[in-house]
Amino acid sequence: MAIQIKVPDVGTTVEEVTLIKWRKNQGDFIKKGEIIAEIETDKAVVELESIAEGKILKILCKEGDVIKKGETIAYVGDEGEVIEIPEKIQPKISPALKALADKLGVDLSKVKGSGPDGTITRKDILEARGKLADKQGMMEETVIMPDYQKSVMKTVIASHREIPPVHFTSFIDMEKVLEFREKILRQEKIKIIFDAFFIFACSRAIKVFPEMQHYILEGTLRKRDQISIAFAVSSDRKLYLPVIRDCDRKSIMEIALQTNDIINRINEGKLLGDDVTSGCFLVSNLGMYPVEFFDAMIYPGHSGALAIGSISKKPVVIGDSIVIKNICNITLSCDHRIINGSVAVSFLKNVKDIIENGLFMEE
Repeated sequence: MAIQIKVPDVGTTVEEVTLIKWRKNQGDFIKKGEIIAEIETDKAVVELESIAEGKILKILCKEGDVIKKGETIAYVGDEGEVIEIPEKIQPKISPALKALADKLGVDLSKVKGSGPDGTITRKDILEARGKLADKQGMMEETVIMPDYQKSVMKTVIASHREIPPVHFTSFIDMEKVLEFREKILRQEKIKIIFDAFFIFACSRAIKVFPEMQHYILEGTLRKRDQISIAFAVSSDRKLYLPVIRDCDRKSIMEIALQTNDIINRINEGKLLGDDVTSGCFLVSNLGMYPVEFFDAMIYPGHSGALAIGSISKKPVVIGDSIVIKNICNITLSCDHRIINGSVAVSFLKNVKDIIENGLFMEE
């Protein structure tokens, strides 16, 4: 009996994914557990394994199609097996209006026709798009939103709607970080990204304040079993949030090498679904831009986020003297449902102490 290959729940926060590549063709033989296709979620590119062994009898969608979780994309069965696929009812619509729908990006299968016998009218299409023509039949130009931006939009809405944030800002003396970074670059030829130092510091601070491992899911307070921290990476105008797992058990050099590897794989389009799951906290660095302060969004499933601004030379009072130091501003955002103010500021102080005292050099 033919088995349906469906899009599984791959840990994404959105209902739709994009099929970007078929690794097998219709008519090929495939083993159970073998990769049949690659799909892109709101977080990463994920390899889709076949849950059955046999011949690929029918492929139902093409590369580039946007599909829902749970939707069947292929059938696998025995040689010569015949499958019956229910035909989709085609809506009644004129060729001209179909062309308009294609131009506006309207999915006709989701449009209910208001004309005779369910015929789709121009008004139906415009209403589905959320735009109405003016008296002359003219309308504003419509820009089709890329799939990855739709995913970002849904995540931002979920964060804004569900998570009440509280923000705390401080500054950090970055002298020891800069000295150590220059030393490693000179001796080991390894460039440590600044994110690595904050991932190190935040992971140690989370061990002191385990509340930072908590998150709320469907009204229930839960705790991550690992201290795994995500860091924001932008590539080709897309945002990725890869995760460093068990980073409280890793040295600064181990974290540095892993972050560099992940960034390389993002640039090569080789990030895997497992690279972006189970984080409890986010580090977001905009220090490469002329940004001194910003509030990082708290990602659903996280307890908070640390926003890192640019490093600049500033006067600092030490005793009765004024000295010039390399300073950057950091802003902690926390889910106020689970993190109160005293825990948040104590956590922030702990991060500051680890960075300023160079404790990353001792492990």
